[in-house]
Parts: sequence; structure tokens; C-alpha cells
Amino acid sequence: MSQDYNNDYVYNYQDPQLTEQQRIDSQQQVTPVQQDSSVKSWVNVTDSRYLKGFLIGAGLALVASNPKVQKAVVSGAVKTWSAVQGGIEEAKEKIHDIKAEAQSE
Repeated sequence: MSQDYNNDYVYNYQDPQLTEQQRIDSQQQVTPVQQDSSVKSWVNVTDSRYLKGFLIGAGLALVASNPKVQKAVVSGAVKTWSAVQGGIEEAKEKIHDIKAEAQSE
């Protein structure tokens, strides 16, 4: 019984009757294409993803350099940290109360 394999998905272990040249050809088909490693590939102004990233980064830098925004971010972080610390202290008190009730019984 002969099996029909799709050549794009043939692995060497699936078909032992592959010739050596077919094995080499199948390995070369999955070899990744070498990409340009020059700086030019980093700054591709014709790529829409590059332009979107550039604009988002520039916008974030502009907003982050605003003193009012910096003050709001810092005060928000302080309020959040205070709330977390208060929650931890409250949990400690509840655990302490539960332990005290358990010992008194």
C-alpha cells in the first residue's frame, strides 16, 4: 500500500524512501530567509507599522514630559500604593482577630 504525502509537509522520518537529494531539498525549503541586518531595515519609513510606532512613541514622550501629567501619575501611584498597604494591614488585623478567637475557644 503506497501512501501519498503532500510534499510541503513530508518529514524525513515519514518516508524512508526519500532520496538524499529529496532530503536536502526538503530541508532547504524550511530554511528561513536571511533578513537585512543593516540600520536601514530599522528605519523603514515606508512601513506603516514603523510609522504607527514612531507616532505613538512621540505622543507618549510628549505627554510624559508634561509636568501636570507627571504630577498626576505620581499622585495616582502614591494613592494606589497607600490603598494596597491599607488592604494588607486590614488583612493582617483580620487574621490576628481570627487567631485570637480560635485561641479563646
